[in-house]
Amino acid sequence: MTRIKKQRRAANLIVLDKTPKKKEKLADPESYESRKQAALKKRKKHLSVYEKTRLAQEQQRRNDEAGRRGAANLGPLAEKIRARNAEQEKIKQQQEAEDNSAD
Repeated sequence: MTRIKKQRRAANLIVLDKTPKKKEKLADPESYESRKQAALKKRKKHLSVYEKTRLAQEQQRRNDEAGRRGAANLGPLAEKIRARNAEQEKIKQQQEAEDNSAD
């Protein structure tokens, strides 16, 4: 006896006279094609090494034109760090002066 493969019966088969064109599919925001297209546009694009270096050089040039070395030197925290470093340098110089006078 041969085995007969089960076949899926199309009881509620929807027959389209013509399939929608790609433009029509993309016009519908809920269609698979339009969601796929949107995801491709949102996807992060990785820059080439050349692009990364070019962008870094351009950023450095803009910083130089603006008269600063970069955003890391700006802000209240940077000012606190500079003040603390200056204070430590003063203390270090005073200790060196005391050591030299003691000799």
